[in-house]
Amino acid sequence: MIDDLPGADWCSEDAYTELLQCDRRFFAWEWLRRSRRYRRGWLRREHLPRAAARQMGLMGWIDPAIAAPRARPIWSVAIDPAVLDGWPAEPSRFRPLAQDMVDLLSVAPLVSVEVSAEAEHWLLSDGHWAIRLDLHEGTLLGGPLLIEHRMSGLRSLRPRLTALRQLASLAERGALAASLMPREQRAAQWIVELRVADAMLAGASHQEMARRLFRNAIAPQGWRVESAAYRSRIQRLVRRARARLADPLGGPWFAEQRS
Repeated sequence: MIDDLPGADWCSEDAYTELLQCDRRFFAWEWLRRSRRYRRGWLRREHLPRAAARQMGLMGWIDPAIAAPRARPIWSVAIDPAVLDGWPAEPSRFRPLAQDMVDLLSVAPLVSVEVSAEAEHWLLSDGHWAIRLDLHEGTLLGGPLLIEHRMSGLRSLRPRLTALRQLASLAERGALAASLMPREQRAAQWIVELRVADAMLAGASHQEMARRLFRNAIAPQGWRVESAAYRSRIQRLVRRARARLADPLGGPWFAEQRS
């Protein structure tokens, strides 16, 4: 059953290496695709209302077998504070310049879209970084468009301003500047937590996890006493993994973008 499958081979470090280059929204996907609720929803998706995916934070269903960086989750504005809100600009208010027009066809390999009654929900991503844009009214499906970006608030502006700078860089260069792709400082720790979750789903014991993750640091015998510190560490990791599986979007994936 899909409920019982780990997200990756926890015994292989290589299975998680690509995540070192991914932004935190892809860690959110890695936890969501491992959750039993999401996996069951995926299996029943044809019998569920369209809004069911949104209840799990996504604008549309994605096969939980697809790992980052191949996955392209389009997160809902309800949970992702970095989503840009755009409207077609009124010609009477702006004098359009060619370089100001948004042409997503020019970066077509990076583009995914979900269309709803409210908007076109666009994602631009190479699987490591992501830019989200909701276009209200009009369409970007027909070619270049001058977009008016609307923002409000002060503190909450920061993630959207970063997204706007990324969009401008992508439009100008066809790629993101390195300075706009900062590496997640806690990626290595988050990967360890994912490996422990996969080990749990695979039925591994605490000792097996410790010997695989910490290798020669674990005493060959009597590990409960001789390697008590590592045993405690595994127990903490297991508790964290269980909490993440129960609430996959409750981590720092979106909340810290608001800070």
